[in-house]
Amino acid sequence: MSQMTPDEIYRQSFHQIRQGLTVANSLERSIVERIIHATADWEYRDTVRIHPQAVSTAMEAIRVKAAIVTDVAMVQAGFNRNLMEQTGIQSWCYVDDPQAHTMASHRTMTRSAWGIDKAAQVHGNSVIVVIANAPTALLETLQLVQEGWQPHLIIGVPVGFVMAKESKERLAQQHHIPYITNLSDKGGSPVGAAIMNALLLLAKGKAW
Repeated sequence: MSQMTPDEIYRQSFHQIRQGLTVANSLERSIVERIIHATADWEYRDTVRIHPQAVSTAMEAIRVKAAIVTDVAMVQAGFNRNLMEQTGIQSWCYVDDPQAHTMASHRTMTRSAWGIDKAAQVHGNSVIVVIANAPTALLETLQLVQEGWQPHLIIGVPVGFVMAKESKERLAQQHHIPYITNLSDKGGSPVGAAIMNALLLLAKGKAW
């Protein structure tokens, strides 16, 4: 077998993924493709849930250069830097803020949850929230939404066995904010970053 170039591997990977997908909506399909490409996990084709207004809302948020706020820095690390620069979007994560440990302990919450609370205070409603590791951060996001916070979009795909699936089910049941999630214990930084990168690509008019 002759050695393939990185571009050939990339194209062949997406070709194989597309052969196994039956998602009718092309925009939603591009998101699921990115997730499967990042994880090599076909289960996502059955568990991903995308609010009907999620993509259009994301496109408008990117157009107005809304901030991306994340629960952990590892999600940020997965964002495509070229796409971020091309769209003029910046990302923020407050889990390692100098005040995080003290304030989180004082309020009896995780640093990730406190970081989302801090993000809401700093950036207001002009944000896309990407939660991929800490279910507590997603639950805090939903609590803040109940209290009046209105981010453009919530990408909620935390991974884990404790509260992860439950937090995502709550996200899918709320009717205030468009969302992208998956109804299982799976998730994590690669999934959150893959979804955001897919949206950035769509904003640039690219399929992949």
